[in-house]
Amino acid sequence: MTKKYFFFDIDGTLGLGISSIIPADSLYCLRRLMQAGHFVSIASGRLQHDAQTFADRYGIPAVVADGGNSLSLQGDVFEMTGLPLENCKALLYELDRRGFPWAVVTDNTINRYTPYETFPHADPRNYMKTVVKPVDIDELTTVYKIMYARPEKKDDEPGTYDLPHLEYIDHTYLIEPTDKRRGILRMLDRVGGKPEDTVVFGDGFNDIAMFEKPFFSIAMGNAREALKERADYITDDHDKGGILKACKKFGWL
Repeated sequence: MTKKYFFFDIDGTLGLGISSIIPADSLYCLRRLMQAGHFVSIASGRLQHDAQTFADRYGIPAVVADGGNSLSLQGDVFEMTGLPLENCKALLYELDRRGFPWAVVTDNTINRYTPYETFPHADPRNYMKTVVKPVDIDELTTVYKIMYARPEKKDDEPGTYDLPHLEYIDHTYLIEPTDKRRGILRMLDRVGGKPEDTVVFGDGFNDIAMFEKPFFSIAMGNAREALKERADYITDDHDKGGILKACKKFGWL
């Protein structure tokens, strides 16, 4: 059997919603794939620390995290970069001027820092810890993510500053890297894998970049329609055995 290189998104693909819980059938599938000699990795938008914690919990050896900007094997982080710093600062200055509360992730933790007591963070699905403290934009040296309150009117939106914007919980925007494909290719270089032997599973907008040939792409039944349109195959929902069914269908187990 040809060795395959599997990359799984977490939230809504492997995990139940935004959580650290993998359904029993999906976990069984992961373990069977690894026992069969296949390569298994996370491919997540979550920051490295959080994705690594998830991977360690389930014995997943490789992690492509932070939307492709961080890579690790067996817990060893061998690459981790932030967003374009000057673009981030320019956006934060505008948000300050216009009174839009914001938060930044500046270290490899689940903390996001905000100088605004009013920054929205009541949604129970949020997995990050909001820390209210002064943040000096001039002194920032690394920015991994930005969240800010979305304006009520589209006409009031600030500039994007060439930063990827995703609609997030609590009526905020989430700015994070979205080129998982680039991270996967770098991981394949590291482990000697071939793009044509690569299988990717996903459900959301931040998975679109990795749904391109020569990767074989599988969208979950609960995936966004834009992702399903790009997929080579659409399986069942993440909580209805979708991952296991797909792997059985294509003979990878």
